[in-house]
Amino acid sequence: MVSSARQAIACILLIFGTAICLQAQTDPAKGPTAVITGKVTLKGKGVSGIVVGLRLADSSTLRTTRYRAVTDQQGNYRIINVPPGSYQVLASAPAFVSADELARPQTLIINKDESVENIDFALVRGGVITGRVSDSEGRSVIEEEVSVLPEEPNNRFYQTTTSVRTDDRGVYRFFGLAPGKYKVAAGHANVAFVRRTFGPSYSLTYHTASEEISQAATIEVTEGSEATNVDITLGRKAVKYSARGRIVDGETGQPLPNVSYGLQYIINEMSGGSTTFGAVSNTEGEFKLENLAPGKYAVFVVPPSGSDWRADQVGFDVIDQDVAGLEVRTSKGGSVSGVIVLEGTVDSVYTKFVKTSQIFAYVMNERSSRHSNQPVAINQDGSFRVGGLGAGLLGFGLTLSSRDRFQIVRVERDGVSHPSGVEIKDREQITGLRIVVNHGNGTIRGVVKIETGTLPQNAVLYVSVRLLGDDGGLFTSRFNESAQVDARGHFLLERLIPGTYEVTAALHMPESRTKLPRISQQVVVAGGAVENITLTLDLNSARERP
Repeated sequence: MVSSARQAIACILLIFGTAICLQAQTDPAKGPTAVITGKVTLKGKGVSGIVVGLRLADSSTLRTTRYRAVTDQQGNYRIINVPPGSYQVLASAPAFVSADELARPQTLIINKDESVENIDFALVRGGVITGRVSDSEGRSVIEEEVSVLPEEPNNRFYQTTTSVRTDDRGVYRFFGLAPGKYKVAAGHANVAFVRRTFGPSYSLTYHTASEEISQAATIEVTEGSEATNVDITLGRKAVKYSARGRIVDGETGQPLPNVSYGLQYIINEMSGGSTTFGAVSNTEGEFKLENLAPGKYAVFVVPPSGSDWRADQVGFDVIDQDVAGLEVRTSKGGSVSGVIVLEGTVDSVYTKFVKTSQIFAYVMNERSSRHSNQPVAINQDGSFRVGGLGAGLLGFGLTLSSRDRFQIVRVERDGVSHPSGVEIKDREQITGLRIVVNHGNGTIRGVVKIETGTLPQNAVLYVSVRLLGDDGGLFTSRFNESAQVDARGHFLLERLIPGTYEVTAALHMPESRTKLPRISQQVVVAGGAVENITLTLDLNSARERP
């Protein structure tokens, strides 16, 4: 739980860290642009020196833009030269939080030549939790990770720092916490995937020495408060073991050097995470996995791109001692080759796709669904070949290095579409496959209007889009996206592949006991086209849930 929260927050911290270091605006955008203005206040008074910046409101990126401004003596800011697009507006004030407990980053759909006013931020000083982390003998634990979790998560918590490290005194300090109740923990839930550079690893322990969150003490934070002496004693070092083995050629028995390998953690017979560590086998084909807590694992190898051999992962259990004698044996795999075809695109788009994209194949069977090889390049004529494949149902995916969307919509073998995957037998060499890809360059732009009612303060409007005609196949069943409606009721859905979509506007309210209103409309999107729609939501249609 702590690890997942930490990863989500790390992205947000990166955004804020970038915003703090923002430079003055340069190189104004070409073409029609917009202006965004507003005010940042603390207790009703303007605050100077606060950076307000724009982030692309795109589910596929957290990239902060160069469009920003600094508040003046009265707390006013003015962001100029903003090109059309969908943005989130954020105020970088790490020690402060929004006065509205349910506030979210403000989303804005910007059109050309617009002047958007009154995008304001009301702040209050955040709270502080600080304490010391020590071991069972009272010694300070240095560089230990400490996490803070809300007792009752709210919609706004992801803006708050949730992970810090202790200093040379074993002291940690959280600041800028929103009012609420929290629990604090140090250590790690799964030390097998923690790569520490200093000292031992400890099992996850909460304030008051409990390893169960249900028994952890609750820390209450109020506006500007400071909770001190929230100490944690790590009484049990995580027991760690190692696993050793070799990677060998399954036909000759010869060791295979310089082969990448990795570790997979197994929870209830399912993968609980994996990592490759960047390690490779030595000249004798040997590998070593260290810092393993008791549990179930599997070691896997990653064949080089273009390789024709493969290997099944090898599972093992760590109980109370080191594991030795593991052997990963490679075998000749099957292969698939064919051509990728882009529908309804011009030559320049096709050229860009080939240069910025790779294709990978994966096999689904009763043993695994792991990618059986690394992504391979697509040739200039659209041809490709992937080797090292096992037997099972073969699926495909694309890796893209640009923001353009290209999506596989159909896979054909001998003129027949295979929406549920292509069957490949052991060591089979499949040729002549045809993979059809569409370019997502369509747009749905619209407005949600509220009818007969007032939008509650803690309500959030979302618009989702679903591609119709979906047969539930392996390749076309993934096109479901959503976007938050901005403060003016505008929304923007971009990079859509051609097709007919169901667009739905829906209301979301935390802990609502009513069936909230929604409205849907079908829209046909053509390649490169912009479709404008209006959705009218009747708030009086909400009713009690059965």
